[in-house]
Amino acid sequence: MRWLGELANHADELGQRDIAVVAIAADSVADMAALQAKLTRITLLTDPDLSTSTAWGLHSPGAENPDPGTFVVDRDGVVQFRRLADNRGDWPTYAEVASALH
Repeated sequence: MRWLGELANHADELGQRDIAVVAIAADSVADMAALQAKLTRITLLTDPDLSTSTAWGLHSPGAENPDPGTFVVDRDGVVQFRRLADNRGDWPTYAEVASALH
């Protein structure tokens, strides 16, 4: 949640640059809705069947939960930044992500 809060703190700056933040998690719809009420400046989506996590290389077959990851995707669908976390506390800094924003 700390990483999402960090992104939410920069939502105005990102919005002025026409950049949206979308977070996808395997959490239930109810859990994501509760979190969305706290983080109104970013869009939260749920991936209960892990199909999105699998497509992005974050979920290995047989694993209970996907691994965390951060992606910056440009308007053409090209991934400009990708960080696959080794553990739940391995998030990039905002400065690292911001350097990939064009």
